[in-house]
Amino acid sequence: MSNFSPQTFILQAKMQAWCVSMLSIVVDAYDLGAVIGKGAPVQAGDVELWPDVVFVPKSSRHIVGRDAIKGAPALCIDIIHSGLAQDEREALRERYAGIHVVEYWQVEADTAQAALYQANANWGYDLIPPDKAGMHFSSAIVELSFPLKWFREQPGIWRMMQAWGMIRD
Repeated sequence: MSNFSPQTFILQAKMQAWCVSMLSIVVDAYDLGAVIGKGAPVQAGDVELWPDVVFVPKSSRHIVGRDAIKGAPALCIDIIHSGLAQDEREALRERYAGIHVVEYWQVEADTAQAALYQANANWGYDLIPPDKAGMHFSSAIVELSFPLKWFREQPGIWRMMQAWGMIRD
């Protein structure tokens, strides 16, 4: 990552904060668990990963420790750069699948493109295509659905809550 400009790191931080906000609205509204931003590693066996955003369901809160998440969260998000090589992206997916993360997202900070993956029966990842309306339906947070264009638009909290019917104009 040392080849990337300071602007890249700013974009990554902005996208991470937006993903935390988006997920937290739904997770907090329905008391589903916890959304955690960067700072705590995920440790499962001898594997340690550092996702940018994590969702841990209420039923698995016991895996959240003071210094690490000890076990597989339901959802992990890596904020990456469009210049990240395909083999590196695949290696990341394999590591998350290897610790049994149900849903994994790779979001490009500089292009706001997202590749959203869901674990299959063999603990590999299948790309989750949006439906015909461009909507993503999460398998890790069943109550969460949103248009994929939101990664580009990054709407504010008020607009997201309106879209989910949580508040009216």
